[in-house]
Amino acid sequence: MKRVTIGDVAAHAGVSTATVSRVLNGGLVAESTAARVWEAAETLGYSPNALTRSIFAGRASTIGVVIRDLSSPFYLDLIRGIDEVATAADSPVLLANTNRGADREAAQVRAMDQQRVRGLVITAGETTDDHARRMAKNGTPCVVVARTAAGLHSVSLDDVAAGRLMAGHLAGCGRSRVGVISGRDRSTQVKRAEGLRSRLAEHGLPQPEEVQVGDEAEVDEAVAALLGRADAIVCTTGRLTVAVHAALTARGLRMPDDIGFLTMDDFPWASALGITVVAQPSYEMGRRAAEIIVEEPGSPVEVVFEPTLIARGSCGHASA
Repeated sequence: MKRVTIGDVAAHAGVSTATVSRVLNGGLVAESTAARVWEAAETLGYSPNALTRSIFAGRASTIGVVIRDLSSPFYLDLIRGIDEVATAADSPVLLANTNRGADREAAQVRAMDQQRVRGLVITAGETTDDHARRMAKNGTPCVVVARTAAGLHSVSLDDVAAGRLMAGHLAGCGRSRVGVISGRDRSTQVKRAEGLRSRLAEHGLPQPEEVQVGDEAEVDEAVAALLGRADAIVCTTGRLTVAVHAALTARGLRMPDDIGFLTMDDFPWASALGITVVAQPSYEMGRRAAEIIVEEPGSPVEVVFEPTLIARGSCGHASA
């Protein structure tokens, strides 16, 4: 079946294509004329070309989202929150996954700019900030998620508070020798480790030994390096939780009897395994990021969410 065109609507309504275009884009047209155009469009089942409309408007209605890693439950809940707000605002969501590659992150942000998106949510690293600032200067609201960036809107977690929650719970459970496994080159994890150290020091406990890894393949060796010197292992990123838990159970270690284990981010299976976590409200963070794009505030907005400790016994039970 032939697609209905703007010319078909114009002929059916008895007006020019320019008049139809003005009506569809909210221009000044006599009320009776606008009514005929909308009636013709509905009768013929005409769907306006979003690309053409974006050319006239200077940008599309689409909200772009650049995600670091779609395999992470954190990002899946984040996207769900973004999508709900975008749907309510009649804005499609254009999603790009970068698989944590810096080159891909930069390329996807450039592509979103070329698509003239309505706004952009970015979970990528700092290398994309300069381009995002140029987009913001040109009128495209950009929101950085999970960290802050000068001159840009941001939605993040109080990562220092997350680390302090971890340390407080470990101290309450009687853990005194803490080992930390974290990813490399991520400011959020640096802040979590800072909070952990400061709270452990307040409890008079030794500073933790930290091992940084590049990916899941390096986790088993990191766990081996900490065992024997630590009575609890902390994972500062949810991305490594499965690998750390697998490395511990593969050695026949029971939690909390043989080793304590505490990690970031709550997963559907964490409850079944009894893993204690520090959760961040990723769904709410996604909603707020999309709301900022829809609201288009004139100056950078910085929103910080608080973490929540969910104790399930993998570190033992905190004393009253």
